[in-house]
Amino acid sequence: MSISSIPVLPRMLPGDYQAFDALFAQSSAIGATAGGGLHRLTASAEDGAMRDAFCHWLRERGFTVHVDEIGNIFGLLTLRPGAPWLLCGSHLDSQPDGGRFDGAFGVTAGAVTLASLARQMKQRPDEAQLNLAVVNWTNEEGARFQPSLTGSAVFTGAMRLEAALACRDAEGITLGDALSSIGYRGKPLPELPLAAYVEIHVEQGPHLEQQRTQLGVVTETWAAIKWQVTFRGEQNHTGPSLMASRRDALLAAAKTIIAVREEADKQGLALHTSVGRLETAPNSPNVVTREATLFIEFRSADEVLLQAIGERFAQVLQAIAQSTSTDVSLTHSQFRPRQKMDPSLAQRALAQAAQRGISAMPMRTVAGHDAISLSYRCPSCLLFVPSHRGISHNEQEFTASDDLYRGMDLLMALLADLCVQPPAPAGGVS
Repeated sequence: MSISSIPVLPRMLPGDYQAFDALFAQSSAIGATAGGGLHRLTASAEDGAMRDAFCHWLRERGFTVHVDEIGNIFGLLTLRPGAPWLLCGSHLDSQPDGGRFDGAFGVTAGAVTLASLARQMKQRPDEAQLNLAVVNWTNEEGARFQPSLTGSAVFTGAMRLEAALACRDAEGITLGDALSSIGYRGKPLPELPLAAYVEIHVEQGPHLEQQRTQLGVVTETWAAIKWQVTFRGEQNHTGPSLMASRRDALLAAAKTIIAVREEADKQGLALHTSVGRLETAPNSPNVVTREATLFIEFRSADEVLLQAIGERFAQVLQAIAQSTSTDVSLTHSQFRPRQKMDPSLAQRALAQAAQRGISAMPMRTVAGHDAISLSYRCPSCLLFVPSHRGISHNEQEFTASDDLYRGMDLLMALLADLCVQPPAPAGGVS
């Protein structure tokens, strides 16, 4: 195809960047922290306020808003009645004292880009082959309620609605009750046949910045094992109780944290591990801990390696329990398999970047994203913009405006291309 024969697709307009800046600034202000970050946990008052603001923004711009039973917010723009939908979005919830770009950039950029695309496509109505939709997924982060990716998992059928609504936070409040309290436990979503899903996100790693590359196109994900492990000992006084007879669950947890890190050290770059959360009871400074629960993660691109580590580490936990005179149980286990994103969409994204002089590279993602959930239901694409110093889930998370705008340029190019030339239907896509 010659350059002259390439169809002229809609592009981002100067006013679109201003619209994005305003919406993103609003997002950054709701739940803002003193350190410049964001604290907006799922179904909190701050989350409710942001949802209200987002729904108001959508309605003002002609979107039809629908909230489903797990609280996912869909903004719908009908261009061709009866046609499938091109869905774009991410999440508005954050980590505790997290960053203001993670998730929120994808929702706000997606909404502004789709609104502009719809306006431009209405001037060329015969070309639009798909309808357009933006989505805010509920509880992507999994900070207040576990597991993560809840809303998208329910949408795709990977998790039962009843199980998701029954998830409890540390205070015993269910996700269903929390959503009801902020007015976002909605109604069943009408049939929404999807042609494709596109998500744009900050990288949350240093690779784009290190490679001096402007954008990343994700081709596959790492696999992950997520465990909740509980040690149970005996509550006692930290003063008079004899050291030799103590059954200290916190001591067992400490040994486990070290053992988890040692697994990563053995494997080099092939394995990432963490214990990101520790809950103890009674959590008093002069009481021997009777119970300690650890949230453990193992991540790798090598599923065989993960399986072997899982089997070996189960034995490690038993040995730690024996050495500390405690009991251990695996209270929750989740395996997230390695998953490839749609190769044809990735190639189209890379081609659109090349046509616009944007440097882009294929890459893997170690983190979980809603695009992974959607990839089991329809062709899905995940785009990355650089993260300064690779910092994320932190108040200092930052991406420069030029990088955000450039990401929106590619997002618009890909969405416009898909709207005019939809991807081939995938087997089993509803």
